[in-house]
Amino acid sequence: MDRKEFLQACTGAACACAASCLPAGAEPAKEDWRWGFLQRRYAKLLGLLSETMDEKKLAETLFKLGTYCSAEYDEATAKFRGDVAGFAEHMRKTSSGDFVEVDAKTGVVTMTSPDRTDCFCPLNGVAAKTPGVVCNCSLGWQTHTWETVLGKKVHVELKEAVLRGGKRCIFEIRRVEKA
Repeated sequence: MDRKEFLQACTGAACACAASCLPAGAEPAKEDWRWGFLQRRYAKLLGLLSETMDEKKLAETLFKLGTYCSAEYDEATAKFRGDVAGFAEHMRKTSSGDFVEVDAKTGVVTMTSPDRTDCFCPLNGVAAKTPGVVCNCSLGWQTHTWETVLGKKVHVELKEAVLRGGKRCIFEIRRVEKA
């Protein structure tokens, strides 16, 4: 295994590593020293990977990481299979506070976050500005989540991102039609 393969494996394990340091079943209390440690370590790892991997490979790896992290919630997300309105309400009421709109004519789903200053992921942006390539993790997350809810393959496009100079994150989700 060469250095790049090692770093790619480390990226894929980042969420698992972070989760293994947390108390079982819950986010640690803010006074738990491990929470800040994990945030700083993850931010540093992202920065190092951005410096050492070519952008295409890093983007692909982060997309896979987002898919992995989303899959951790499959049981909860599957409850909304075919119920876009229910899932939209759920998203609005959760900590992300995202607004989901469906264009009845085209079927395009637009998911818009509230205004924010950094990525929603609680492990990002502590030690340094989170690099914009991390948005690929969110693209993987959204792709897996919406394929679960809609029960079909989707294409997710990032229309605006905080990490890329925007004031919020906007994702456009389109069902992939068979060719």
